[in-house]
Amino acid sequence: MYKNNLNGSIPTSLTNLTSLANLWLYINQLSGNIPQEIGSLRTLTSVSLYTNNLIGSIPASLINLTSLDTLYLHENQLSGIIPLDIGRVTSLTRLYLYKNNLIGSIPASLTNLTSLDTLYLYENQLSGIIPLEIGRLRSLTGLSLFANNITGSLPTGINNLTELEILYLSENKLTGAIPASFGNSTNLRELSLSNNLLTGSLPIALGNLANLALLGLDSNSLSGIIPTNIWQCTNLTYLNLGTNNLTGNIQNRIETVGELRYLLLNENNLSGTLPKSIGKLKYLKVLDFANNKLEGNIPAELSLLHDLQILSLRSNKFNGSILEDMNHLRQLRILDLSQNSLTGLIPSSIGNLKKLISRFNDTFSIEGDAWMSVRLKMMIKGNKIEFVLLYSYASSIDLSCNNLEGKIPKEITLLKGLYLLNLSHNHLSGDIPLTLGDMSALESLDLSWNILSGHIPQSLTSIDSLGFLNLSYNKLSGKIPRGDHFETLSLGGSAFFGNDLLCGFPTEKVCEGGRNTSAGDTNQITEVEEDQDDAHEILLFYGVSALGFVVGFWGLFIVLLLKKEKWWFGYWRIIDSVVIRIISCVHKSL
Repeated sequence: MYKNNLNGSIPTSLTNLTSLANLWLYINQLSGNIPQEIGSLRTLTSVSLYTNNLIGSIPASLINLTSLDTLYLHENQLSGIIPLDIGRVTSLTRLYLYKNNLIGSIPASLTNLTSLDTLYLYENQLSGIIPLEIGRLRSLTGLSLFANNITGSLPTGINNLTELEILYLSENKLTGAIPASFGNSTNLRELSLSNNLLTGSLPIALGNLANLALLGLDSNSLSGIIPTNIWQCTNLTYLNLGTNNLTGNIQNRIETVGELRYLLLNENNLSGTLPKSIGKLKYLKVLDFANNKLEGNIPAELSLLHDLQILSLRSNKFNGSILEDMNHLRQLRILDLSQNSLTGLIPSSIGNLKKLISRFNDTFSIEGDAWMSVRLKMMIKGNKIEFVLLYSYASSIDLSCNNLEGKIPKEITLLKGLYLLNLSHNHLSGDIPLTLGDMSALESLDLSWNILSGHIPQSLTSIDSLGFLNLSYNKLSGKIPRGDHFETLSLGGSAFFGNDLLCGFPTEKVCEGGRNTSAGDTNQITEVEEDQDDAHEILLFYGVSALGFVVGFWGLFIVLLLKKEKWWFGYWRIIDSVVIRIISCVHKSL
């Protein structure tokens, strides 16, 4: 009776089926409590009630099911504690209680389930410590307790779990060091201890885990160097040591981990140069070394990483030029080289980033495993935001806060799928490319604090998706273009500050005959023109201000409540469209 859209509660009359072996009602819309009488069905070997809307506590009578092999109650709304005597059901091999609202500690009696193969209790509200006797579960191959409130240290008894292949203890409040005995679990394929309060150094014994494919130790307070032995884990595809206090260099031996897809060492204190051998990691998709103390040139060998989709070297001490040859980086969608000391020109080959030439609709996340994610910090519309999933519009090029010079290459306007472009705080000169408006997906554009000159291209007014614009502190001149949407981007004029030769709305300078004049020189314009401009701007001001109050006052709380990146951007897109309609109405009324 599974997968049938059944609703209502589980009838107590089911308990009359005294010879029932399998109770499978999973993936329905059942609600209410699990009947306490279920404990009378002593012939049951399998109970699968997962993915419903069941509430209440787990019946204590389940301990009477002495032949029960599998208990699947995950993805419901169950509350209360795990039955304290659950350890009496010694026949259990699989216990799935994840994604509920369970509280309390993990019962010590669980360690009596010596036949248990998988124990998944993640995404609940469990607290207390991991039972010290966890090492008794010698048959365990999968243990997942992530996203709870578990405290205490990592029990050394885990080293007795020699059959363990999957261990997820991330997103808890675990403290202390990582026991060196973890290196005894040589069958481990996936190990995640991220987002805890762990301290100490990385155990050298981690290099014994030859079968390890996934290692996540990020977002802790780990210190010391990255042990050379870790590069002996040649089957690694995901390595995340980011957001710790690690020091030392990145060793050349990194090339031995040839299967790596995801390499994240960001937010540490790593120093030295970037080894050229990284160019041999031909399957690499994500390379994030942001916010370290790395220096020297960016190795040209990075251009050999044909599958690379994210390259973030933000906030380091790199010098020299940007990669000249970007022709082979066909999958690159995020390039962040901001806050370094890079010099030279922006290469014209930047227009050959094939993935950014047109819009794409896929969502970027860890392939094959929803439990792990790529967390990436990006500057979005002037705000630093951390993303877990990177949606189609999260494509960006950020070269800000360097010492780049020369012109903005016109080839960059070929990137019609680019969402964010930040070239601010450099020494770029010359005109803004006239075809910049061809970048139809652009939602954030920052060219501020350069020495750009010439006029602002009229084509910019055609980018209806643009939600953030900053052209301030350059040497731009002439009349600021006008357009229904374009005028909403800087009602106060901040996007154009520091350009003394600009005129027109929203600045205080008026334009006449292609010449800039002060707003006080009223003898150079007619009263009719002034009245028309004033009426237009007053109506525009009040219309957008009214919407601004609603969006600014209430929208803030809505966005904070949503806490979902995809909804966050969708919300602001709707607001942008409403503003455009208001301005269109104002124009028609004048």
